Amino acid sequence: MALMNTCWIVIFTLGLSIFSYASEQSNEVQSLAQQIQNIAQLESWQEQQMVGEQLLNHPQLSQPQRASLFQILGRSAFQNGELRKGIHFFKRMEISLGENPDPQLHFTAVKMQGIGWYHSGEFAASEKDYVRALVLAKNHQPPIEVAHIQNNLGLAYVKMHDLMSALSHYLDAYELYKQHGNEQDQADIILNIAGVYIRLLRYQKAEELLQKAITLFEKLGDSYGIALSQANLGVLYTQTSRFEQAGVYLQNAIDYYEAVNDVKHLSYEYSNLAKVSISTGDMAMAETHVNFAIYYAEKAENDSNMSEALYVQAQIFLVKGQITKAKSAAQRSLEMNQSLGAELREKRALSIIALAEAAQGSTAEALQTLTDYDREMFKLLNQALLEKAEKYQKRFEESELSQELAQLRQAQQLQELKSKQQQQLMWMSVLVVGFALLALVAWYRRTIERKAKLDLSNEVAERTAELQKTADQLRSANQIKSQFLANISHEIRTPLTAILGYSESMLHEHRDNERLKESLTVLMRQGRHLKELISDVLDLSKIEAEQLELDLTEFKVESLLSDVTDMFHHPCLEKSLELIVDHRLDTPYRVCLDYVRVKQVLINLLSNAIKFTHHGYVELLAEQQEDGILFSVTDTGIGMSASQLEKIFEHFQQGDNSITRRFGGSGLGLSLSQQLAAMMGGVIKVTSEPHVGSRFSFWVPCVRLNQLDDAAPISQPEKPSVEVFEGLVLLAEDHDDNRVLFERILSQLGVQVESALDGKQAVEKCLSSYPDLVLMDIQMPHMDGLEALSLLRQAGYEGPIYALTANVMEHEIKYYLDNGFNGHLSKPLEKDKLIAVLQATLGDRYQPQANTEMSLDMTDLKQSFASTLEQERYKLIDLWQEEDYPGLQYHCHKLAGAAAVFGFLPIADIAKQFETALKAQNTSQYQDLFLILCDELKVHACSEQFDIT
Repeated sequence: MALMNTCWIVIFTLGLSIFSYASEQSNEVQSLAQQIQNIAQLESWQEQQMVGEQLLNHPQLSQPQRASLFQILGRSAFQNGELRKGIHFFKRMEISLGENPDPQLHFTAVKMQGIGWYHSGEFAASEKDYVRALVLAKNHQPPIEVAHIQNNLGLAYVKMHDLMSALSHYLDAYELYKQHGNEQDQADIILNIAGVYIRLLRYQKAEELLQKAITLFEKLGDSYGIALSQANLGVLYTQTSRFEQAGVYLQNAIDYYEAVNDVKHLSYEYSNLAKVSISTGDMAMAETHVNFAIYYAEKAENDSNMSEALYVQAQIFLVKGQITKAKSAAQRSLEMNQSLGAELREKRALSIIALAEAAQGSTAEALQTLTDYDREMFKLLNQALLEKAEKYQKRFEESELSQELAQLRQAQQLQELKSKQQQQLMWMSVLVVGFALLALVAWYRRTIERKAKLDLSNEVAERTAELQKTADQLRSANQIKSQFLANISHEIRTPLTAILGYSESMLHEHRDNERLKESLTVLMRQGRHLKELISDVLDLSKIEAEQLELDLTEFKVESLLSDVTDMFHHPCLEKSLELIVDHRLDTPYRVCLDYVRVKQVLINLLSNAIKFTHHGYVELLAEQQEDGILFSVTDTGIGMSASQLEKIFEHFQQGDNSITRRFGGSGLGLSLSQQLAAMMGGVIKVTSEPHVGSRFSFWVPCVRLNQLDDAAPISQPEKPSVEVFEGLVLLAEDHDDNRVLFERILSQLGVQVESALDGKQAVEKCLSSYPDLVLMDIQMPHMDGLEALSLLRQAGYEGPIYALTANVMEHEIKYYLDNGFNGHLSKPLEKDKLIAVLQATLGDRYQPQANTEMSLDMTDLKQSFASTLEQERYKLIDLWQEEDYPGLQYHCHKLAGAAAVFGFLPIADIAKQFETALKAQNTSQYQDLFLILCDELKVHACSEQFDIT
């Protein structure tokens, strides 16, 4: 009993000691917090820094207190002009937050680092931290903070001369300020956007924005904002040669900066005022202004402003004939810009040095300096994107290195903290050892269980990720293959269309020359065969992309069989084969199927049978079977073995390699036929025996239609014929030679043609003359085809409007139809399709001409187009030098279409490639394609042997 009393006394005594220690610790923590808050009240920055460093070494300093102390020291450093030290403190603040930092503190630490780097002139470092802050703001901060960071990023990009990135971030900030900001925010961002527009030479828009900003600043009573706006207007008026207005606005800004003693802005605006005096020829006033600029730049210790002032001073010395001084000032400006990394200013100083050397008679040195200037400017222009990519790569590597360093420092600090805690709590170890052992065992078991669950989860996640990656790779590979098939087929169709068109034209022109007529006939037959192969490839890619749709129509099966067998009568005669058609269906036998696709399958099967049969017969049988029709194609050809039968329906496969060498073919026909049959709900089967023959059976499900309607006209494809139409067609085409050619084609078909040079003119003429049909080019100046279509529909025009364009990809055509066009015609114009459109829109007003043949003389148009090639090249060079990439894209589209129409296929091909690269913003190809296209235009324009007849 005495022993128990003694134990209770010991425990009670220890409890009092613990309570006393805890109270002392609490008082000490409160004292630390008060000391941290008092630092900002100290008068001297040196005293603030010294006290802060002492507190940072305090053993009881907690992590939140350490972060708060770093934040106070960083802000004090910024207020006292110690930008580098401020950045250092905010960087240490970020590191002190640990692996799971408080979002608000983390955002503040990163943002303040960006602000420090920006005001230090280290704009690349500032941009890196602003980008990190933007990510944090989007995840955890309100929209107004996101807007502020977007604005800061825009400021950094302006300093880095990345104007498009700056404009992008400014516009994002503007949208957020409109919803979440106040009038001050909106005024500031409008001013910043105007500054970018000035640098992009969009002066009218910049002037509108600056006037709007001044109005807002006046309403807010913000004199500083008004001065900034007036200074920007001064620069704008200087660049647009309105020197009197420029001087007034710049002087107003200077008056304000002098009143508030803003030496940094005074230096910059006096340099701008000196430029105005130079432009007006007042060298004395210019020299006075530039001396003020240099004085204030020295006072502000701002190398950027000093380099600008020296550059202006060099210009003044050069005009006054003080060549040595001009060269010296330009050299000093060059050296400062090199140390600042201001590449554009650096190259600008080189031009002044070159002029000074030339004036001194050192022509060789001047030429070398000018050569260096041209080379560096060219290098700066062409490697801008590469440098940006390297910058992002470097930023990524630096970010990883910073994270590793932060983790190491955090681990070191954590270890030190643990060591101190162990020393302080050593005296309590005897009392709590039992509880610690129990807690350790429980923690160990919990850790083992958690680790086992985590390992299992990771293993499942890794396996799932691997399977998903494999599936994505397979899906991507299939998409790439389908896209490749579609693209290559499209690219082959472009020159093939020209080949067939010119072959047909020459066949009409030289129909009396039997020898030439025979050669041209072979050329057209082989060209059409190649076109069919390309169509197979396109159909296959459409099926795999699930973009091919069936077009169901009513027709008689006997008409289909007659149409198909007529195609193969002549090939069978040439090979002395008997063509047997066994029609076992009741007549008439009407069905509703996709006429074109059923015919396509039968053509493929008959074509293969005739190709592989040297003697004997080919039979086509049609009979009713199992709620459908069974077509069978039997031949007495070479037959196939069992191993060959296993792969004949695969893409690009034939029985063996010798088949391709002996008979030719792509191996697509049977694969495409099988997939078409499957789309229609049918199936294709085959039986064969080597050296005996093969039998292909094609079953397609269908129902015989009501026989009472047999006398009604049957909807099925008709063979095109030449007709003469009546009606008014409005043609909108901006290319002169194309327009004349299309006018001739339409006039030859009998219609009255009214032409428009652009979309705006097309709308005006359409609403005044109300034509029966509108053929609308898509890409035109002033107003494109889509805008013109929208305006016409809004104005009440309900007539048919067809898109007339060289863009013939499936998704492009679908886009035009979805936007309201009634149909599509491709360039070069296909006669049959044009006639079909006229027949559909003017069907009640045409007169069939059985013996009429279309024969166009395009010699003068080709000559006219050839004479413009040199002018097209100069226009291309102007657009390239102005970096007008949208203009380049439009010009290439226009050039490609016209060149294809008039047979300049090399020009059309490279122009189309350049247009595609510009549309996809594939900048790595811009320069090569530009140079190749210029060379192609020059060769065709200058060659004396070029035959356009």
